[in-house]
Amino acid sequence: LWMGWYGFNCGSTLGAGAGGGSYINLAAKVAVTTTISAAMGAITTMLYSICIEGFFNLTVCLNGVLAGLVSITAGCAVVEPWAAMTIGIIGGVGCVFATAF
Repeated sequence: LWMGWYGFNCGSTLGAGAGGGSYINLAAKVAVTTTISAAMGAITTMLYSICIEGFFNLTVCLNGVLAGLVSITAGCAVVEPWAAMTIGIIGGVGCVFATAF
């Protein structure tokens, strides 16, 4: 699923070779923000799993990855990497609260 998200987010830049390759940098930035957000979603939910549940829960971690990916999709081309980190954390926290009830 994560690999497919690269095709969706980076592929959405369209015409990466057009304009003398000017969109290649944008596609690279999109890949970076997508990766950071997904990773932070996973880290956030994994920290929750360790601190609250007392053990590593892979299911919670993978849900955090998905939450990070979903969270960054709309703005992946316009946010900076630090903002992608924040978005991933917020997505992970949202995932924890959404699945807890």
